[in-house]
Amino acid sequence: MAKGLGAQNLPADVTQVIDQLERHCLAPDGSLVSKSAYYDLQLAREEMSRERLRYLEAMALYCEAVAMVEEFQQAVSAANFGGIREVQGLYPQLGLKNSPQVYEALEHKLVVAEANQRLRLPLISKDGEIQEEEIEKCSIMSRSSLDSTSTSVTISSSSNSNSMNYTNISAIGTGGTTNNALSGGATDAADPGVGGVPNRFLGITAVYLRQTQLQHAPLSTDMAEYQMSLFHEIESRLKAKCDKLADACILDEFDVSSTGNPNTSARLPERVKLIIEDIEREETALQEDLYSVDRKFVEYYNVLEQILGVLIKLVKDLKLEHQHKYDELQKTWLCKRCETMSAKLSVLEHILLLETYTQESIPALHKIRKYLVEATEEASLAYNKAVCFFSI
Repeated sequence: MAKGLGAQNLPADVTQVIDQLERHCLAPDGSLVSKSAYYDLQLAREEMSRERLRYLEAMALYCEAVAMVEEFQQAVSAANFGGIREVQGLYPQLGLKNSPQVYEALEHKLVVAEANQRLRLPLISKDGEIQEEEIEKCSIMSRSSLDSTSTSVTISSSSNSNSMNYTNISAIGTGGTTNNALSGGATDAADPGVGGVPNRFLGITAVYLRQTQLQHAPLSTDMAEYQMSLFHEIESRLKAKCDKLADACILDEFDVSSTGNPNTSARLPERVKLIIEDIEREETALQEDLYSVDRKFVEYYNVLEQILGVLIKLVKDLKLEHQHKYDELQKTWLCKRCETMSAKLSVLEHILLLETYTQESIPALHKIRKYLVEATEEASLAYNKAVCFFSI
């Protein structure tokens, strides 16, 4: 720099001062910043690199754990759908190596860890961004609430959002013990301001959830055996993926050495791009197939509606018509039967009258009538006398 400035006809003393500054005070990379700031920046970059490495390791473990749980659920669904009693028979096809209790315990711990993380960091979105406005609103509400002394915390906008998956990873191999560096040692009070104040859904806090749920995990084996089985399976899965990536890189190096063209080293990204394009084309084809199936389903449904309408019309026009005719015949027959019964009753009535009023019975009936008339008159006279007596 001094030479460059010297080319601008600077005085010799100014050039000497600039050389001294570059030698003793400024950074050696020519960025014109102080050495202390340069070294602080280097330390920050190294710390960020280590933090990123830890985050990527935790994310890899978390993704493998989630994939194991999903594959276990896929095996259970396939077994239930196919009526298979032995679920472990499907494990080799999906790359699973442990017992169902291990995967159930892993799933339970992941669910509890994610719920715990949601309670501890309620305002961190899925992409890791912290919503400052929501944090401020939540902080104001917490300070004005009844339990503001225990939930109000200092909001720090510079908090690192990479801790989203650390609690989830710690729950894979541990039961939420207090001596774990990732889960047990981190309490609600140890994370002030990260994503807002701690949330309390229906009075449930992160500490209470961790203490109650992780103690009742569906695990019958020893914790050390559970951890080792998970570690071995995750290690084998990651090793298989690393071997595939290494084989791809070795293939690229072989292509470079065989062709002598260094530009072929970019074949791995090209192959990845081609694979992604193939997957996208396959996805597009599957979507088109799905749309065509939906259209066919609509067509078939319309045809079924038409068939149903024709069947309803046939039922109304044919079956009900025959039913109406049968009902008319039944009604006519019942009417004729009623008329016949009425005629029979009339005949019986006439026969009864004929047999009742004969030449021998008529004089006797007149005598009976005369006796009844006299008895009625006597009874009426006695009644009138009694009425007159009681009226006096």
